[in-house]
Amino acid sequence: MSTGPEKPRHIDGRINRIGTDDLLKAFGSPASDLAGLRAFVGAQLQRPAWPLPEWSDAIRSTPAADAVLAAAAPLLDGVDVTGRGCGRSQLYGFHYLRWLSAGAEAWLLTGDDRYLQAFEQHLDDWVDQRDSVTGEWPGLDVIWYSLGTWARCRHLLPMLEVLTPSALSDKVWGRLLATLVGGARWAYDEHDVFRHGNWQLVCATELLHLSAVLPSLVESAAWAERARERIEEHLVLDIYPDGGHYERSPGYHGMVLSALQTAARIDPAVAAHPRFTAMHTWLVELASSGGWLPHLQDSGIVWPATALLRGSYLLDSPALAQVAAQWLTPVELATEAASFPAWEDAERQDRWVRALGQSVVEALPRTTVLPESGYTILRSDELRAVINHGPHIEHELESHSHRSVLDLVLDGWQQPLLWEAGGPPSYDDPGYLTWFQSGRGHNTVLVDELELATDRGVEVDALVDTPQVAVFSARHRGYGVPQARTVAMVREEPAYVVVEDRGAGEHTFTAQWHALHPWRQVGPLAYDAGAADGPGLLLIEAGGSATAVETSEGVARRPVLERSDAEYGPLHTLSLTRSTGEFTTVLVPHVGSAPTVAVTRAEGALVVTQGTTVDRIGASHWVREQDGQLSWATGWRTLELPGLLRTSEPVDAVARAAGVADGTLRLEITCSARCAVWVRPGRSIRLNGIAVDIVHGAAAGAGWGQLTLPYAGCWVVEGARHE
Repeated sequence: MSTGPEKPRHIDGRINRIGTDDLLKAFGSPASDLAGLRAFVGAQLQRPAWPLPEWSDAIRSTPAADAVLAAAAPLLDGVDVTGRGCGRSQLYGFHYLRWLSAGAEAWLLTGDDRYLQAFEQHLDDWVDQRDSVTGEWPGLDVIWYSLGTWARCRHLLPMLEVLTPSALSDKVWGRLLATLVGGARWAYDEHDVFRHGNWQLVCATELLHLSAVLPSLVESAAWAERARERIEEHLVLDIYPDGGHYERSPGYHGMVLSALQTAARIDPAVAAHPRFTAMHTWLVELASSGGWLPHLQDSGIVWPATALLRGSYLLDSPALAQVAAQWLTPVELATEAASFPAWEDAERQDRWVRALGQSVVEALPRTTVLPESGYTILRSDELRAVINHGPHIEHELESHSHRSVLDLVLDGWQQPLLWEAGGPPSYDDPGYLTWFQSGRGHNTVLVDELELATDRGVEVDALVDTPQVAVFSARHRGYGVPQARTVAMVREEPAYVVVEDRGAGEHTFTAQWHALHPWRQVGPLAYDAGAADGPGLLLIEAGGSATAVETSEGVARRPVLERSDAEYGPLHTLSLTRSTGEFTTVLVPHVGSAPTVAVTRAEGALVVTQGTTVDRIGASHWVREQDGQLSWATGWRTLELPGLLRTSEPVDAVARAAGVADGTLRLEITCSARCAVWVRPGRSIRLNGIAVDIVHGAAAGAGWGQLTLPYAGCWVVEGARHE
């Protein structure tokens, strides 16, 4: 029985001690020595999915080339190939050999043989010493495990094309080849049945890749068959119908998608699978206007432009190229596109080239629900909220799910406004569990300083989605007590968000809000976080109960638009603590100085005043006045729009001033059954353009008239009055 996250140890000489005779037999003994095998392999070798010659030609004399040379520079001075001192988790990553592959890439870019010689020496030393390295994860070998065999193949396999005819010695060329073959054998043995998670999926894609590049390997056909089986299973069971990867992390989603893009380059069946297409759509839906995905769960900030461009190339989808182009400079777009090998189909290649010159980007919907991934996205013209309501997901080693639910992040004007801790710099970081994964690092309400249980019991209510207002409501019991949160976004300017939290029982409840800039008190329970030269966020707490307020500081990545990168910096926390779980938080985004906003309560409604705009917000309606006149009112599953409309059954309704001086209204009403409607009648009432009689002095009271919506549907009522 296994004592670790993978099968019991199955490492033997056919994996980690492959000599010349073993290599010759692996290819059917086509030669008598390594030199002969090298010539045979060179003649049979197929091009990798993403060839290095095109890549090096594309990036030469660009900042990307400078980054490769910087990564390769330490090899010229020498590297401890054992990775000692890297830390528990980072030691495993060290043996992915990304640091080593930079040497061959630098040689290809410059022609400087010093890099090739350094690559040769370090690879030779690594093979000699690799099996002396012991990791700290029980049951998980540092070298021969799923991510290790995948990552080394991913980095080293494309090098066979350029290193086979190079001055690399036969000995080290053979050791390079043996490392790839040994890893494939280990992966083939390990992944004989389906297992959830990113490890097996990415491993299967490189098993397929290796079999395609080295078809003359005796085991190649068996490897390809097993790889295709696992890939198909993962596309069905490990990719949600909404396109998200099983673990719900943008970072791991990107890693898995990149691996599947390699498989799709080899196998058209992968490219044709609807879940593969959906994975690209998922990135588009979660991307901000600034071109980044928030670092949800154990994730870094993901910049999807290059993945979407590659997806456009693989899926023959001009729309994806257009989305990617909005976040890439013309030089970046041309450089990335030039690294893809040309399609042999001339018509397809022509479509791909033409797609690069198109620039129209289709607007995203105002609301996106990713039901299986557990994210809902609410949008206005500038403001966006991403709400997490998904499950806790297991992992091969330890879960990447964070201990928070119904938390949210906000961004606007391409920048984070309400942020969270996100993923750590390393899983060895001392704050990994106590800050990055903890509820402390998220915009949520904590209970009694506990950590959220893995069983969250989330229940999402029906989503309200109107042109004026979007309302998300859900409940959970992850802290052992019932809690509910409603997130309402008004979309018309001035746009902002109201968050209502409810928690049962007598406990210590702490509402936490995180921003990139320090919180500055600007009024009673009113705080602003913003920089003078950028957008900010005004927060007003209107819950009314006695509140203890604290500020503190953590750390989080933040996007750097100028270079499509991220860097760690302070994350500023505002903590509001009460003995009741009721909080009403108004979040007002702004550019420049914070606006003057007043929040009061009147007749059971929350009243938010900003300049000449007054909003009255009830449990199921939102009414906006500007300059003292009705602008619009909307209600959801409501029996009343105050002073405007009453109904016998719950309806969704929007009321707008008709734009004439007599105070008439246009009402849009959606009902689920026959319904009586009471309005203040004007000179005439029209229902869907048809003049209808109304009953005066009806049950609603004096001054009201009744009409009937005869069956379920969407109806327009014109001619009612408002005061």
